[in-house]
Parts: sequence; structure tokens; C-alpha cells
Amino acid sequence: MKLRRKYIRIFLALVLVALLAGGLLFLKEMLFSNDEKVIYGNRLKGIEKVKISEETKNKVKESMQENTTSVEVRLAGKIIYIIAKVKEGTTLETAKAMGAKTLECFSEEEKAFYDIQVMIDSEAETNQFPIIGYKHHTKSELKWTKDRAAS
Repeated sequence: MKLRRKYIRIFLALVLVALLAGGLLFLKEMLFSNDEKVIYGNRLKGIEKVKISEETKNKVKESMQENTTSVEVRLAGKIIYIIAKVKEGTTLETAKAMGAKTLECFSEEEKAFYDIQVMIDSEAETNQFPIIGYKHHTKSELKWTKDRAAS
């Protein structure tokens, strides 16, 4: 009888330890699930449906090719970054028009899903550049940084 009672206590202790370990693992999973995806969380939900193709990136580069020496298009989360360096002598109005022209390269679905940021710098040292235009996914046009004094 004493031997049986001893084994019952050991069995109950093991069951209690197993339940406690399972509860701690469950709690950890609830609080810290998907540790590798913490940066964006669920903010990228639906991004698989609205992919930006290499063809679209190339269309953006071609649309800005006339007055630029270099154009880079990259994607970070739900923001499309367009970084351009304009040729010397390009006016501020021309640069803004080029930025607005890039919006034509994206479909309505892409413009409604992604934020678009256009950063334009000049090869020449001038007070008017760099400028940044930003389009929120709920807006229809770029909003530019405040114009600086002419150089």
C-alpha cells in the first residue's frame, strides 16, 4: 500500500510538471508568436495580391530617363521608394513634373495599396534640391516638401 501511494504521488507530480510546461509553452506562443515577423506584424496583409513587378519598376525608370542620370526603384513593405538624380540645369518644376509622371506607371490598384515616395536630387550643388514627394495610398497626388529659395 505504501509503495502504491509513493508511485501515485510521483505520477501526479509528473503530470503537474507536464501541464505546467505545456501551459508555459502555450502562453509563450500567445505572447511571442512569429518572432521573425515582428517587424511588420499584420501590416503587410494582402501584399501578395498587389505585387510590384520588375516591368513596372522599369516603366518608372524609363519615364524619368530623359532628365536623370540615375533612377532607383525599391520596395520596402508597403512603400515604393523612387530615388532619382537629375541632370544639371533641371528646374524644380521639371523635377516635380517627372515625379508626378511616375504615378502614371502604376495601376489604380497599386496606387491604392502602396505609399509612394519620390526623392529627387541634383548633380549640381543647388539650394532647391533635394526634394521629396510623398503620396499616401488614400490620396491621388504627390505632396512635395516646401520649396526653398532659388540658388
